Amino acid sequence: MHHAALESQGSLWTRKFVEWCCERISSKDYLSEYLAIHNALLSRCRYMRDPRTVELVKAPYLVFEEIMRGGRPSIDCDDFAACEEAAILAAGGSCQLVTVAFRDAFYDGRRQYSHVFARALEPRTKTWVVLDPVAADKTSEMLSKVKAAAIWPCA
Repeated sequence: MHHAALESQGSLWTRKFVEWCCERISSKDYLSEYLAIHNALLSRCRYMRDPRTVELVKAPYLVFEEIMRGGRPSIDCDDFAACEEAAILAAGGSCQLVTVAFRDAFYDGRRQYSHVFARALEPRTKTWVVLDPVAADKTSEMLSKVKAAAIWPCA
């Protein structure tokens, strides 16, 4: 997922998407840029689970191309997080991916995480902003149910 986002940050489709999202935002209003990217993805994509036995990861630049061509891609939480990571990096920002577990489930001694989202660093306040498409307006409620989390910084 990180690899797809890192590759996509330099794509022309990624940059076009970011510029389109942010065209009406004042310069250096980083929080608004992050929220514009997040809201554009929410409004232009449809949530759909992966195939039953396959972890399908879509390259963010392909998602952005489909959006910019007027389509409505179907993506799940890991695709959404990778798209946000690529877009935030393309906008010059810093972000992390966060995997979370809502249950104490283990397989072969390893914790099983069931959800992933991006968070972006607002550079002026040094505050991490959670950008989760599933939690939407219930982010604090969702975060209160987390049993464990792992943070994956961007390279």
